[in-house]
Amino acid sequence: MKNLLTNIIYLFLTSFLFFNCSTHYIGTWDNYDKEGFVNESGNLLVKNDTLGISHAFNKASGKVQVRMENYTDQPLLINMTKSTMTVNGRAMGFVDGKSTIFGILDQDLLAIGNTFVFNGEMESNPNTIIIPPHSYAESTSVNVIEEKRNLLGQRFDEGVTNYPLFDQATPMRVRFFNESNSPIKLTSYVNYSTLDKDNQPTSTNTLTQNYFLSSYAKVTGMTIKEVDYRMRNREDVSSFYEVKGVGVGLTLALAGIIVAALIIDPDSEL
Repeated sequence: MKNLLTNIIYLFLTSFLFFNCSTHYIGTWDNYDKEGFVNESGNLLVKNDTLGISHAFNKASGKVQVRMENYTDQPLLINMTKSTMTVNGRAMGFVDGKSTIFGILDQDLLAIGNTFVFNGEMESNPNTIIIPPHSYAESTSVNVIEEKRNLLGQRFDEGVTNYPLFDQATPMRVRFFNESNSPIKLTSYVNYSTLDKDNQPTSTNTLTQNYFLSSYAKVTGMTIKEVDYRMRNREDVSSFYEVKGVGVGLTLALAGIIVAALIIDPDSEL
């Protein structure tokens, strides 16, 4: 009975992923740069014969993933401490100084007092990345979820329309923006150097890209699982969702199952 109730509890705690009790706010990002030109400051924009930069906005965490590809026969050095992004004018560095710890915390029962032993490793964002010739590297850093949350308070006056956001018509309320009136603008600055055979910098440049939120949709007819699946291959799309009315219903249903189980087997242990 204990194992049965454990499985039931787990099922109900995870079942919200499959129900249409969520509201999704889905944004599409566009780039408004002209490819392959040099501005007055000498900065290379978007893509050139040396380095190509692309951004993925579809991470569930809200972070933006940057892919950096080396087109040359020489290694490239990406200086993460001199690279940054600005979101609506707020500068955020690629290196935030935070570390993530992976491992297991064990208690030593034979020791005197309460002694804990940690077995694992600490991972942090590197300050520099070396990209070998004709290869690429990826970095995940800046998080734009705060900006997306700020949009949730805005009222959608638009009526429901069938818009093919994911290559098929889906009922939603959607707004469209251009680069001048977009509520979220993002600029990426990636600092890089070409290296000689001794891995010494020979030249240093900055590649700049500009993005803006071009559409923002409110969708209620799709589950979290469906949206996550459709976003896997859409790097230009990001989402944020709210779940309403699920906690109370699941709690009552779960309580009813436990009470029923106790009535059937009152001597069982939970």
